[in-house]
Amino acid sequence: MKKMKYELGTELITRQPWGIFVGGSALCSDGKVRKLKRIAPTADTLFSIPASVTVKGKTVAGFVSVESMSGLSVAYEGDPPVVRFTSYMYRKNGGLLP
Repeated sequence: MKKMKYELGTELITRQPWGIFVGGSALCSDGKVRKLKRIAPTADTLFSIPASVTVKGKTVAGFVSVESMSGLSVAYEGDPPVVRFTSYMYRKNGGLLP
């Protein structure tokens, strides 16, 4: 297992040697860092990985991506990278996160 650690205690965990995603934790839109309940083994695009978190006992589907604290796709000195969870608003329980 390889843990890639980012700011605010967020991380992505992969199984080697192929880099299959198996877990992690991400910053949600309400400002809380949550453990990922599920994560897809591989990314579906260059920038996002399907995943889900638990909010108030319910599963919220969405995706995780690594971006800077300010929301840019590239991190700079003084603007470190963080794993961010974005919920699918049109899916069941999508409205649990702002």
